[in-house]
Amino acid sequence: MKKLFLCFLSLVLSSCSHSGDRYDSVFYDPETSLLEVEFMPPTEWNGKIIPAHQGCQMLGGKGSTPPLYISKIPPETNLLILEIDNLDVLPLSRDGGHGSIGFYHNGEPTAVLLPVPGETYTLPTFAFKEKSSKYNRAKPYPYMPPCQEHNNMFSATVKAVKRTGSFDKQKTDILAVGKIQLGKY
Repeated sequence: MKKLFLCFLSLVLSSCSHSGDRYDSVFYDPETSLLEVEFMPPTEWNGKIIPAHQGCQMLGGKGSTPPLYISKIPPETNLLILEIDNLDVLPLSRDGGHGSIGFYHNGEPTAVLLPVPGETYTLPTFAFKEKSSKYNRAKPYPYMPPCQEHNNMFSATVKAVKRTGSFDKQKTDILAVGKIQLGKY
């Protein structure tokens, strides 16, 4: 049983690790609290079907991340990280396969994550690139909107984190995590 627990813990820790150079360590407590994540009304996002114009430019869209309302944020939180994944394409199905956007946070128990445009390197001042999309390595955008016409399911994970240390040697503690189904595209 102890061996099974250690394997599970190792899997959880590896799934939370960061593949970029932004920080040296990530601490994840398995007892982490859950964030509540919902679409911010009014919106056309419904969790079932992603609006057609929210796809990539190649498919005639001009996609951006959905507006989200986050609650139950721990008070020590100084960043919220939004990761978008395509659950039907294995390399894009976790850790922000379609991109990962960071939002500065002031420690309040709630927040609104405003939409961030896709297929651009220029982000609004309230957001920053956490990790690049893995969709197209030649164009590592912070967010790549859905670009498959195969009825793929997309989801978003929001992580409340406390990041400390200097830029070249950061420590990130994951304080809470929440998920929302974005829908099929």
